[in-house]
Amino acid sequence: MPRLFAFPSWRDNPYLNMLYLAARGAGWVVEGGTTLDTLVRSTSDYRDGDVLHVHWTSPVCQRAQSRDEAEENLARFTAMLTSLRSRGVHLIWTVHNTLPHETPYRDLEIRLSETLGRLADRVIQLNRQTVDAVADEYTLPSAKVATLAHSSYAGVYPSQVTQHEARDRLGIPRSSPTIGFVGQIRPYKGIETLLAAAGTVAEEVPDLTVVLAGKAQPDVAAALEEQIPLGVRVVRRYEFVDDRDLQTWFRASDLMVFPYQRVLNSGSVLLSATFARPCLLPNEPHLVGEFGNQDWVNFFHARDGAPALAASVAKALGRARSTRFDAERFARSYTPYDMSRDYLTILRGVVSGADHAPADAVRDEAAAGA
Repeated sequence: MPRLFAFPSWRDNPYLNMLYLAARGAGWVVEGGTTLDTLVRSTSDYRDGDVLHVHWTSPVCQRAQSRDEAEENLARFTAMLTSLRSRGVHLIWTVHNTLPHETPYRDLEIRLSETLGRLADRVIQLNRQTVDAVADEYTLPSAKVATLAHSSYAGVYPSQVTQHEARDRLGIPRSSPTIGFVGQIRPYKGIETLLAAAGTVAEEVPDLTVVLAGKAQPDVAAALEEQIPLGVRVVRRYEFVDDRDLQTWFRASDLMVFPYQRVLNSGSVLLSATFARPCLLPNEPHLVGEFGNQDWVNFFHARDGAPALAASVAKALGRARSTRFDAERFARSYTPYDMSRDYLTILRGVVSGADHAPADAVRDEAAAGA
C-alpha cells in the first residue's frame, strides 16, 4: 500500500486527523512523527510512489540548542529531502505560518522554506493570499501552489451546550456581554492588548466579561495577571482545554477576539464558526482577502493597538447575536469530510503527475451559498 509520512504529526491533532480521513479510507498508510530523527529513520525505506507531507517546520531548526546544531539539522534535513526525491518519493508542503512563531534562527528558517519550495511537488496554501503574504520573507513557486482551505471542525468536537448552560458552568451572568479568547496563550497572540481594550470597552458596555482559556507558561500567566483591568470580570483558565470543554468556553462568549500580532492562518477562526460564534481579527490583507465577505468576521486596525481594538469590540458586540447564524452556516458549508476528499484529489494528482485544479472552487461555491 502507498505510504504517507506526515511531519510533524501528533495523534491528537484534530487538523491532521481531519485532513487524512479520505486518504486512509482510500488505502493510504498514514504514518508520522515529531522529531527529525524519527523522520529520517522512518522514511529511510520510502520509495517511488510514497509521499512525505511536511506541515510545521519548527522541529528542524527551532528546537536546536545552538546555532551550530540548527545548521547541522538544516543540512541533514535538506540531504534527506534530496535523497527521498532521488528515489521517487513525492514531497508536499503545507504553509501554515509565514515562519514559525518565536523564531530564534530566522535566516535558517527562510533557507528551509526556500528549500521546501524548490523541492516540493506541491505547495498547499490554506489562504489564497499566501504567496503575497510570505513574499517579504521568501518566494513560493506559484506554479506548484494549490489552495486547500481549512475546513470547520463540524462533527469533531461535542457541541450540545447552550449559552446559558455554558455561563452557568463558568459562573458568568447570563445577561453579561462576553468576549472570549480560547487557545494556547503565547506572547504573539496579543492577550495584553485584549485586556487593555477590555478596560476601555467596559466604560461603555456595563457588566462586561472576558473569558480566557488555554495553556500558558507560568511566567506568561503571571504577566497577564498584572494586566487584568479593574472593573472587568475576567474568567480565566491557564491550562489546556480538553476537547469536551471547548464548547463551554466558546458558547459562553458572544464574540471571540483574536488580536494576533502576526498570523497567516488561524484554526481558532474555524472553531468560532463551528460553535456559531462571530470573531474579531486583525485587518491583515490576507485575512481580509479570505474572510472579508463574511458578516460573522469582524476586523480591527491592528497597528493602532488597544484603542482600535476596543472600538471594534464594542461595535462587533452590538451585532454579535445576529451574525451567529452566519457563522454556523459557514461551518456547515465546508466540512472536514469535504477537506479530506479535496486533499485526496491533490495527493492523487501529485503521485500520478497529473495536473489538477486547486481546491478553491469548493470553498468559493459553498461560501456563496452560505
